[in-house]
Amino acid sequence: MVTTDNRDREKFLEGMRYTASAVNIVTTDGSAGKAGVTVSAMTPVSADGDKPTLLVCVHHLSPACKAILENKVFGVSILSQKQSFIADTFAGRIQAEGNDKFTCTDWIIGETGVPLVLNSLVSFECHVLENTRVGSHHIFIGGVQNTGFQEDELPLIYSNRAYGSPASISMGKDPDYMEGDSVIHQRIRPFNTKDTYPEQNLNNDLSQGVVAKGTMVFLRGQVSQDLETRESLHPSNPILQTRKTMENIKMLLEEAGSDLDHVCRIVVYLTDIRYREEVYQEMGTWLKGVFPCSTGLVVSSLARPEWLVEIEVTAVIPEE
Repeated sequence: MVTTDNRDREKFLEGMRYTASAVNIVTTDGSAGKAGVTVSAMTPVSADGDKPTLLVCVHHLSPACKAILENKVFGVSILSQKQSFIADTFAGRIQAEGNDKFTCTDWIIGETGVPLVLNSLVSFECHVLENTRVGSHHIFIGGVQNTGFQEDELPLIYSNRAYGSPASISMGKDPDYMEGDSVIHQRIRPFNTKDTYPEQNLNNDLSQGVVAKGTMVFLRGQVSQDLETRESLHPSNPILQTRKTMENIKMLLEEAGSDLDHVCRIVVYLTDIRYREEVYQEMGTWLKGVFPCSTGLVVSSLARPEWLVEIEVTAVIPEE
């Protein structure tokens, strides 16, 4: 028989699935040795007092918990959206080389001796001020000795048992409409093409997968064509053709009751691989911060010889 306490526990855990948290690597080093663990339970306590303070919660059975208790210092590295593999490694979901989790990435050593993830979004070095055990976890309150951060990245977010990244809510919308795209659709392993194709001049926000919520909208492949007159526009200019194509896509989505924020999948057809950078640069300005799935194909020709690019889009009309 399920007890009341167990039912309460399961309801609590189910409810906590829907919270969104930054993903952190908590590390320590010292006389008790080096250890680290992935945690989502990290929060600031106060910016005032002798030192700013924050707290982390670490399971009492984690080797990192015992090491922090003895070493009296710990570091917190808040991960960026490109560092989910580090979180998976320190959570035990990815097998580390030689069973040493610290081999999965590069590190810097702080003044307190704790290792901090190189190029993490934010890092804190802390001395343990207080600790107490509540249920299965130790709560460590740390006095922050040093803080480091980089500006041009987005945090890695964990919610509903999946990683994601935040997106801004468009200004000018109904203030009661509090559904940013990052809340409505789950973007799986988002990335930017400047990192995956460093040899090319690209800057596109994409994802490996999207779990969409709402009514799907399928658009016919769009080209640089006036939708009223069917006239082909901008022959031999891939940038202007892409711009007109995206204008058509935006207009059609809005007519359907959706918009570019809810694009989930794009397929790009090019007649020449040499157009790729120009086409993706222009397309990226229309889909910045959206993170759709993307497939690119080079074909011998499109339906008309003057067309150089065609873009097919799948989007969603969000649930009310």
